[in-house]
Amino acid sequence: MPRLPHLSCLGLLVALLSCSDAWAERSAIKRRVMTWVPPYATAACQARLKQSFDGIGMKDGLTHLGLQFWQPTAEGGLRLVDDFDAVDDSTVSAFRKWGDAHDVRVMLCVYNATSKGWNWELAMSAFESHRERLIESLVNETLRLKLDGVDIDFEGKGNLAADKKSFVRFIRELSEALKAKGKELTVDSFAYKWHAPNQGWWPDLLPYVDGLHVMGYSETGAGAAAWRSYDFIRKAGGAHASKLLIGMPGNAATWQGKRVGKHIEWISHDSELGLAIWDAQLRDPAWRRHEIWEKIAKIGKGAEQGGADQPATALESKPEGNAQPKPEPEGRCQ
Repeated sequence: MPRLPHLSCLGLLVALLSCSDAWAERSAIKRRVMTWVPPYATAACQARLKQSFDGIGMKDGLTHLGLQFWQPTAEGGLRLVDDFDAVDDSTVSAFRKWGDAHDVRVMLCVYNATSKGWNWELAMSAFESHRERLIESLVNETLRLKLDGVDIDFEGKGNLAADKKSFVRFIRELSEALKAKGKELTVDSFAYKWHAPNQGWWPDLLPYVDGLHVMGYSETGAGAAAWRSYDFIRKAGGAHASKLLIGMPGNAATWQGKRVGKHIEWISHDSELGLAIWDAQLRDPAWRRHEIWEKIAKIGKGAEQGGADQPATALESKPEGNAQPKPEPEGRCQ
């Protein structure tokens, strides 16, 4: 092999250092803004992601996009969900290219919902009985499709405290495997003490994840009482509060007595918490406004917007209608 000229080697070194600096800059996310593409709404989400709300769009506010396209098998493998829309590698590639174009990280989201509801036994079989294979499957699929990390959306109903140790071990070992490849790990959790995983598991989970999505949605809110309040959730995060993303319902204009703008303002006034919107369809028109995404864009850039006692801004000056959303339980409705 011929020896490269000195100048060429120097140029190559400069190029590598430039790439390293660019990657470091891209990696320095102060606050996260996440949403998801469910497998039953890929076309609707693609259209919404490209939509402009009077000169600003989701591309300006999001830092992460989760593709909820995978389910575990009982043996620790992965199954691409195509029961609704046609989903294949080309679907994943289209969203990844959109993310690359707008500096939005795209995550592989694996979930355990079936036609009969959330199947904790399926998830348990994968992450407990076949933990090593599931970890290998997740890492390999993430690398194969050139995604930025994994989001774990395993949900179980009822008292599942006995399964906490196995779940935490799975998350810890998956985190180590992903970090070795330069990939991220996030996890989705119920907002309080019920079901699994829940707030009582956070002290053991938060040290190993890059972000934790709090699935309170319409059951939690700014200024709500007791455990339902964002302030309560923030305090529960302790030293890792900056890893928490407050979940909000994209299908509602009003919940917990306040309109969407007030809830987003609460997050924007905080210096650490992120925002998680279920889902990318933004089904309620209140979410499809310039003022809303202008505020979300500032959250994604990590800019604090002032004290929580500031008067209402233009976010609240427009009426959003008098319709009250139908209450929905914690977790995600399929």
